[in-house]
Amino acid sequence: MPVHYQDQNITVFQSALFQTTSTVAVTEEAVIIVDPTWLPEEIREIQNHVALVSKGRKQYLVFTHSDYDHILGYHAFPEAVTIASRAFVSNSRKEETVEEIKQFDDNYYIVRPYGIEYPYIDIIIDNDEQMIETGSHTLTFYLAPGHNVDGMFILIDHLGVLITGDYLSDVEFPFIYQNSEAYERSLQKAKSLYEKQKINFLIPGHGSVTSSPAEIKDRLDDSLWYIEQLRKTTEEDGEYHVLEAFVDGYGFSTFMKKMHHKNIELVKREKDA
Repeated sequence: MPVHYQDQNITVFQSALFQTTSTVAVTEEAVIIVDPTWLPEEIREIQNHVALVSKGRKQYLVFTHSDYDHILGYHAFPEAVTIASRAFVSNSRKEETVEEIKQFDDNYYIVRPYGIEYPYIDIIIDNDEQMIETGSHTLTFYLAPGHNVDGMFILIDHLGVLITGDYLSDVEFPFIYQNSEAYERSLQKAKSLYEKQKINFLIPGHGSVTSSPAEIKDRLDDSLWYIEQLRKTTEEDGEYHVLEAFVDGYGFSTFMKKMHHKNIELVKREKDA
C-alpha cells in the first residue's frame, strides 16, 4: 500500500481503491490506527508499520464511521483498544455491513488471514469534545452525522491533525447517505474547528492530505456550497446544470454522476417528507 504522506508522527497510507486513506499516528505513549482498509496486502503493510513503531506503546483502533470499507481491517489489530461513536455501536445494519465485506471478497476471490466481523467497541464516544488521554496527549472527538448516522471527526490535539472520515475530500464532493441538514451541520462543526483550532493537517477518508489553510477552506466552502445549491435547486424544482458542472470537476465522471443523482433523490425525499 503506497504511503501517501509521512512525517515523524503521522503515516497516511492510500489504497488503490477509491483512494481510501488509513492513518497511523505515533505519540510517545500510543499508536493510533484509523480505518485500516481494503486489500489484504495493503492491510499487511499497515500491520508491519504498526509493529515497527509500537515498541511497547498502547494501540488504539479508531473507526470514523461504519461504511464497510472503513471497518474491514478490524481483526487485523487484535491488541488495539477500539473507539467509535455510540451510533456506530447501535447501528441497525451490522449484519448487512458484514455481508457487504463478504460480498466484496467473494466477488474478487479475496482470502483474508483474519476473520470478518462488525467491530466490538471498547470506548464509546457519546458527545462532542469527548476526550481520551493517551499518556501525555489527547484525542478529541466530534460527532459528525450526515454522510451516515455514526460518523465522527478525530482531532489529535498536540499534532493539530484533523481526521474527517468521508468529509472534505479533494476527490469527492459530499456523498449524503443519511441527511443533508445533518451533513451541513457536521461541515459547520469542521469549519468551527478550522477557525478556532490550529489544524496543521487535514486527513480525509478518501483523497489527499493537505496542510494548506487555503485548501482546507476551499474544501469547506465547496462542500457547503454544494449542499446549499442542491437543496435550493430541489426546493425550487430547478435545473441542476450548475451543480452538474461542479460535479464534473471531480473526475471519475460515471461514478460521480451516479452519486450526485443519489444525492438529488435523497434531498427530494427530504423535501417531500
